[in-house]
Amino acid sequence: MGNLVAFFLIVWAFSISDQQTYQNRLNRNGLSASALRVKTNSKERVATLIQKLADSHLKNYQVQLTDAAHPTVTYVFAQGDYTQLPISSGRMLTDSDFSAPVPFVVAGDAVKDRLYQPANQAYYYDGSRYLSVVGTVGAANSTAINDHIFISLSTAQTTLKGRLRHYTINIDGTLATTKQKVAKQIFKVKSFAKPKYKNSNQTAWAIPPIALTTGILLVALVLTIGIARFFALAEIKQLNDTRLDRTLYRHLTYGYVRQYFFYALVGIGAGYFLGSSRLYLLSYQQIFLTVALYGILQAAMVVVKIVRTKQKHVLTEEEEDRAYEKEHQG
Repeated sequence: MGNLVAFFLIVWAFSISDQQTYQNRLNRNGLSASALRVKTNSKERVATLIQKLADSHLKNYQVQLTDAAHPTVTYVFAQGDYTQLPISSGRMLTDSDFSAPVPFVVAGDAVKDRLYQPANQAYYYDGSRYLSVVGTVGAANSTAINDHIFISLSTAQTTLKGRLRHYTINIDGTLATTKQKVAKQIFKVKSFAKPKYKNSNQTAWAIPPIALTTGILLVALVLTIGIARFFALAEIKQLNDTRLDRTLYRHLTYGYVRQYFFYALVGIGAGYFLGSSRLYLLSYQQIFLTVALYGILQAAMVVVKIVRTKQKHVLTEEEEDRAYEKEHQG
């Protein structure tokens, strides 16, 4: 039971941090923390940029363009895998949309009532024509994303006829990480800036998430160490009650160690499963490493404490000889 609680706390601690990361991603319109802003006064047309991006044959990136006059409408061009938004229905924009002759729309949940829907298909009116809505996105704690519209761009259609300097441009994925040099050539800039967004910095308890996460991990560490000491001391007490010969001691020690590992693995597994099935998680690798570290620390403490009892609680050779002589004399 103790390990179940301790290792559930580990998962919960990372879940708090992951929820903040997720909320911040929503505030960035689905862009990752690595996203960069392109500051340019270029007179180049958006259609020219899209063609250059397509001709680069890069993968796993996205570009978002927003007109300051319409901040709730974002135009997207992407290739390969890129960060996704929480889909309520339908689907997110895909590679086929970014080469289609017509634009497609993903709308926020709060926009659904304003869409034109004569039958089963919803349409968004962009001021000049009706565009097909292929999916809706939304999140309970993000009204901004719920009111947003995402429209696909492609090399086969020119939804935006303006020049790059008229838009706020953000890049993500490989353009912002491993292919920055290529991105600078495409956008004709010398450097990029970090976009500024309103981050979620508090939890429901008005405590910074990093502080709460650290605090819970410390509690889990104390509990993990406490369980190790309690189990080891309980077994040592049993060893103290009886003086054993070497063979019996060795069997009993191994038995205690096996017993510990059985209960520890059950508790750790149950705590992780309970946490991962009920909480929102992103940091699976960090959780695994932390669980492994805490588990190894606890196991080392238990095994060392039990094994070290050999020096104080095992019969000496003289005592074994006297016991043997007494047995055979009888």
